[in-house]
Amino acid sequence: MATRCAVDEAKIACFHKEERGQGHGADYTPWLTVRDVPSRGRSHRLTGAVTGRIHHLLSDIERGALLIYDFRDDVRDIREQFPLDLDQTLGIAEAAGIRHPVDSRSRVDLVQTTDLLVDLEHDGKIVTIARTIKPSETLGPPRTIEKLEIERRYWTGRGIDWGIVTEREQHPILLRNLELLQGFVSLDDLNQPFEGYYRERAGLIAAELERWPTAALHDFCQAMDTRLGLDPGGTLLLVRHLLAARVWRVDMMQPVVETMPMRAFTPSSPSLIRRVQA
Repeated sequence: MATRCAVDEAKIACFHKEERGQGHGADYTPWLTVRDVPSRGRSHRLTGAVTGRIHHLLSDIERGALLIYDFRDDVRDIREQFPLDLDQTLGIAEAAGIRHPVDSRSRVDLVQTTDLLVDLEHDGKIVTIARTIKPSETLGPPRTIEKLEIERRYWTGRGIDWGIVTEREQHPILLRNLELLQGFVSLDDLNQPFEGYYRERAGLIAAELERWPTAALHDFCQAMDTRLGLDPGGTLLLVRHLLAARVWRVDMMQPVVETMPMRAFTPSSPSLIRRVQA
């Protein structure tokens, strides 16, 4: 089993010097990375569509939450493993009569973190929400509840909506669909004959959508592979890109399978299609 190095004051100072927990978007650095914490499950590093940077997720359920928020139209920024101000959490713990979390070896007070801090745009204004991501089975122990109470008071004291997300809020079909689309927002990393090759063909495929309403996705992809001279599976790859980039829409609460009819897909807007074709 992986073990974590003891956290002491020097390490906390080093994290501050590295500007962890600071910045926004592509410039943000999480307080904790997958190398700092022995995950109870599987840890993940994945590139977000919203931020364009690598996110550090410490469990499968955190990865699922990131995928869901990353796909939402109203999300403008996602910051994971966000640090809470230590002096303030110490004050909250003292006022509430709760033992503040400490490192089990050094006995130094730990900097608590919130799993996801998400910026949403509503009516032209940015609204920030804080979300703790936990398996439902871990929420019972009194000590867990005490630490969550510190976190809850920290964010509500700032007027920020705080909540807990468990696996019960993560629809399995939605997650499966998002997993299929993960990594397909950009085409830049693909090997291609010339720059813009796949972008051009994605635009041609996008423009064909309304001409194939009764065809199955599988048949459409085969026909477009032949017409555009793509290797087998090339059109399916670009369909995933169109969905990931939200140029096309589909009911993500239903399985996206190759037998589904093309009428299940709808274009987001002509402007998005033109952008792909540009």
